[in-house]
Amino acid sequence: MGLDEQMAEMMRKINRAVPTAEAKKQITKVGANKFADILQKNTRASHYQDRKLGKVKHLSDSIKVVNKDLDGVQNGNSTVGFEDASDSGINHGRIARFLNDGTSHHLKGDHFVDKARDESKDEVFQAMADKYQEGFKRG
Repeated sequence: MGLDEQMAEMMRKINRAVPTAEAKKQITKVGANKFADILQKNTRASHYQDRKLGKVKHLSDSIKVVNKDLDGVQNGNSTVGFEDASDSGINHGRIARFLNDGTSHHLKGDHFVDKARDESKDEVFQAMADKYQEGFKRG
């Protein structure tokens, strides 16, 4: 087998192993959904008060998954975050950051987002790996 044929074969193997942008989008969405579920559970456990505040959602109900990167570009990445003021009238992301990280003087952070991230790593990885392997079973 000549060098050209070897290079072509290597490229075929690489192309089979590396997911397309559409496949990557599906893979990362599965992982993002898994993380969002765990984040919602941890947020509710850490900060839920059973009271109604008009139309304002509870922090744990404002978690959203977007199949875009932080800049809004569809490149196969998925992000998990909290709704901002344009979604719900209140910036839940800002509130979550203060609760997670604390403030310099008045509020000690409890790191519920960090804990959810650490707790979910294995499950997110497994969900994404399963979705990746599913692509090989089909084609």
